[in-house]
Amino acid sequence: MIKVPSVPITLSFADLLPDQNGEIVIVSTGDSPQLSIVTDLRICDAGIADGHVTVDGVDVAGLAYYTFEGGTKVYYSQDIDLTIAPANG
Repeated sequence: MIKVPSVPITLSFADLLPDQNGEIVIVSTGDSPQLSIVTDLRICDAGIADGHVTVDGVDVAGLAYYTFEGGTKVYYSQDIDLTIAPANG
């Protein structure tokens, strides 16, 4: 699980380490943090998670998510201002 501070931050998708099931959970530690993930991977799906517990035991029900080509799923707190930016754009 990644905790995002209150300052704007930019990460490469390659810097994120998914669990054994290809899931990444990002939660907030402050007020409306800003996070930009840089990648050229295509987003295949997005939404709000139903009842689900990750392999690490994190209940992601109610968290927003993006699923990227290749199957990696990023769950994140809805209070996080998350953007996905192209790496070569």
